[in-house]
Amino acid sequence: MQKVACFSVHDFERKNLNAFAAHYDLELTLFEHRLDENTAQLLKDTKAIATFANDNLRAPTLKILKEKGVEMISLRSAGYSHLDLKAARELRLSIARVPSYSPEAIAEHALALMLCLNRKLIQASRRVRELNFKLDGLEGFTVSGKTIGVVGAGKIGLAFVRMMNGFGCRVLVHDPYVDELTLTGMYQAQKVDLQTLCRESDVISLHCPLTEETHYLLGEAQFNLMKPHVLLVNTGRGGLIHTKHLIQAIKDKKLGGVALDVYEYEEGVFFHDFSDQGIDDDTLARLLTFPNVLVTSHQAFFTHEALSNIAQTSLKNIADYFTGGANKIDAVNVLIK
Repeated sequence: MQKVACFSVHDFERKNLNAFAAHYDLELTLFEHRLDENTAQLLKDTKAIATFANDNLRAPTLKILKEKGVEMISLRSAGYSHLDLKAARELRLSIARVPSYSPEAIAEHALALMLCLNRKLIQASRRVRELNFKLDGLEGFTVSGKTIGVVGAGKIGLAFVRMMNGFGCRVLVHDPYVDELTLTGMYQAQKVDLQTLCRESDVISLHCPLTEETHYLLGEAQFNLMKPHVLLVNTGRGGLIHTKHLIQAIKDKKLGGVALDVYEYEEGVFFHDFSDQGIDDDTLARLLTFPNVLVTSHQAFFTHEALSNIAQTSLKNIADYFTGGANKIDAVNVLIK
């Protein structure tokens, strides 16, 4: 039975991790602590680890992992912006991920955020609980017939496009890596550049990965192009948006509303309870003061099906590595052999 260490393990993961560990004959050590240079020192006789989206996989941590005998890292996530790929390659670490655990789950959450923000459901529910049944200030717009901008046409983005097609919307897509035929073949969507999408959209939803190319994809210049009533939804990665520019745009009333499931500086904040002590992050605290900003704590993936798929795939990647090396892992899951 091979030993595996799992970092940043949340209570909601334990059942699935333990079940699939038994299935794949793996002995798990579950750490609640986030992986970093200090917690990496806890490892002993462990060749493979499983990490979460907010773990620190920068070069110094990776070096310690290598020194501790780690050969393989399985990401319990699709995104890998928290991983230093160059350093991992230089250290000859095998890296695998879960590229597609439930695209629909994330697209559905983006849709829920959009509808909740547009129809002001949080404010409405709060009013009714206070026995205030007035409708003043709760006006939204009819989504059907509006122009929806989708940035990123991977599996999640295309799932969101399908949903918007169902609403009877005009859909614009910006993704340099998707061709027009893909969009017009199965979907009703038009490929456009980012500037056109920003100018013409009533709703903009972000579904692309965070890379050097997409870092701060939306900033002051893009906000200045947008309609003043536009709704901006981000379930991708926080770094896609320049947060300080976003706050200024909200203050200047250049946006109708913003819904964020991810946040540029979420590391060390999201997935934790600060209700008794408050947060030191002044930027997030400022965002939370705006009545037209809705924030959820990186929960778009959080469905029964997705949790099961993440645990199964991440542990299967490790089991396959132990039985046949990196070449045994499903090729679509491999980042580095």
